[in-house]
Amino acid sequence: SSADMRTAVIFLAVLASASAFAPAAMPTQLGKPAAFTPSLRSARVAPSPLSVVAQSKFEVSDGTPYDLNVPLVGAASFIGWVVPTLLPSQIPLYGGKGLSTAFFASIGTNLAKFPAPPGMTDPFWLLCFIWHSGLFATMILGSIGYNGYAAKK
Repeated sequence: SSADMRTAVIFLAVLASASAFAPAAMPTQLGKPAAFTPSLRSARVAPSPLSVVAQSKFEVSDGTPYDLNVPLVGAASFIGWVVPTLLPSQIPLYGGKGLSTAFFASIGTNLAKFPAPPGMTDPFWLLCFIWHSGLFATMILGSIGYNGYAAKK
């Protein structure tokens, strides 16, 4: 039945994610249960030639710095996205409201039914995708513009 299939898919997803994070804790052979020994990863990590080292500075090209940590750009981008999307719109999905107003209203409606998540066909998901896509695009373009302006100085 549909419920059995859904349960099987969830079980396989849990099993796959568990094996990805703790491979030594999973049975080694199918059909033969192995002794369960929790495999917590060691606190010591051997240095690897392919290890990623965190950098505090980025460069677009050699000698052209790119500053990612500019709070003013983040704040200006957020305001630059939210304020225009508060204006009313004639788009049917928004119900005559602006994108931000419709998205925040959708959040409020879904919070009123809190323990139950929004359904897959709930307009909340489309509003969430559109709103965040626009916000991230604005932040990326704002960051590019700021760094381009700073490079000209």
